[in-house]
Amino acid sequence: MTPVPDRRPHDRHLHDPSLQLAPPGERAGFWLFALTFALPVLITAGAIAAAVMGGGPLNLVQDSLALTVALTVGGIAVLCGAMWWGLARLMRRQALELSADVLELRSSFYRCRMPLAELELDQARLVDLDERTEYRPAVKANGFSIPGFRSGWFLLRNRRRTFVAIADGRRKLWLPGSGRHDLLIEPADLAALLARLRELATHSGRG
Repeated sequence: MTPVPDRRPHDRHLHDPSLQLAPPGERAGFWLFALTFALPVLITAGAIAAAVMGGGPLNLVQDSLALTVALTVGGIAVLCGAMWWGLARLMRRQALELSADVLELRSSFYRCRMPLAELELDQARLVDLDERTEYRPAVKANGFSIPGFRSGWFLLRNRRRTFVAIADGRRKLWLPGSGRHDLLIEPADLAALLARLRELATHSGRG
């Protein structure tokens, strides 16, 4: 039996690192650790210290203040440490796959598939959010957000529903869609991805 050749479209740039989404930077890592681990542990320790200094009756484990503090703070540390570790791994789940027909994005908890035919590439642009504030995420609809990292579905200041996957770089790539939503993403090389999208659109007769 003669094998049938694989005619599925493949993008030779699929694994090009310059086209992949930028990973979260040090600022995002700092804030994730601070919010999910350091702050809860400090609040717990502070609450225990305030209770002890208040001089009121305390419910101690085996009548031992040291054991009570160790179990309480230790338990919170273990719980928050597991949360921090899991979220840190999810934050690094940044992937972009490009075929002749579809741009697929995966970022932390979220995933978006955008047919290339729905992208208005003639209106796409590289934007600095400090200068073009209308493209800033304003309302989180179903997303994950800490300083230096945003992922998921947001409403921008221009009131467009947008899938966002951005890190801490200065410029982002805004890709408007002809359908119900746009894209605001941060690949390693913004200009290279936009050029590749326009190349695919031209080859398919959409440019």
